[in-house]
Amino acid sequence: MEFLLTGVSLVASTEGEGDNPLLSPSPGLMVWTVIIFFITLFILKKFVFGPVGEMIEKRRTKIQNDLDEAEKSRDEAVAMLDDYKVQLADARREADELRERGRRERERAAIVTAAEGQRDRILTDAGQQAEAQGKAALASVRDDVASLALAAAEKVTKKSLSDDDHRRLIEDALRDLDLETDGAATA
Repeated sequence: MEFLLTGVSLVASTEGEGDNPLLSPSPGLMVWTVIIFFITLFILKKFVFGPVGEMIEKRRTKIQNDLDEAEKSRDEAVAMLDDYKVQLADARREADELRERGRRERERAAIVTAAEGQRDRILTDAGQQAEAQGKAALASVRDDVASLALAAAEKVTKKSLSDDDHRRLIEDALRDLDLETDGAATA
């Protein structure tokens, strides 16, 4: 606190003496100070503020152009991203369609293969049945022919043959008949 009091008393003692020209008002010094201020202001305005203002304006224009370009680039990137998303969705939809088509083709091929297998089995079974029925019919016809031949032979010979004789005669007749049909089929 003592330091402050000493400083205040020192300032008071200099004011009273009037020795310091900077602290005493002088109208001539004030006029020259104002003139120098305006000259300095004119020089600064002409040579410093103009070029600096132009540089600031150029910088502001460049920054604005850069911002406009960045906005344009961002808009283009967003548009490209949207196009990419649409293309990706189309590609996925097409892939799904191809997968579905392939699945249907596999199912249809499996159905066709199963149907062909069933058809082959049916044809094989039908052929075997026809062959068995043909053999059964042939055996039935042979038995009928044998019975008729036996009855006719019995009437002609007026005597009865034993069963073994009947069978032997029938088999001989049938063999002769089979040889005739085989020979006619090959010719």
